[in-house]
Amino acid sequence: MPGRGPMMWRTAGCCGGDSSITQVDIYGNGLTVGIVGLQAAFEQLYALGLEPNESVQDELLAMIRTQNYVPRSAEEAYKAALLREYAAFCAQKDQAGR
Repeated sequence: MPGRGPMMWRTAGCCGGDSSITQVDIYGNGLTVGIVGLQAAFEQLYALGLEPNESVQDELLAMIRTQNYVPRSAEEAYKAALLREYAAFCAQKDQAGR
C-alpha cells in the first residue's frame, strides 16, 4: 500500500456474524489486532455526523466491545487508535464527497 494510510483498510472475511474484520495497529508498533465490526461502527458514527474528536472515543470503544475483547489495561491505547482510524475514515469520506 503506497503512502501512509490507515491500517484499517486491510479487511478479511470470517465465518458467520459480521464478516468484516479490520486490522488496526493499536500500539503503533506494526503489530495489528483484528477488530470485528469496526467499519460498521465508523459508518454509524459518520452517518450521525459525529466528528472525529475525543468525545467519540468512549462511544467507539463501547461499540467495538459488543463483538470484541478489549483488555482493561489497553483501553487508552485502543481509544487513541480507534480515534486515529476514525479520523482517517472521515477524511476519506469527506474527500470522496467532493
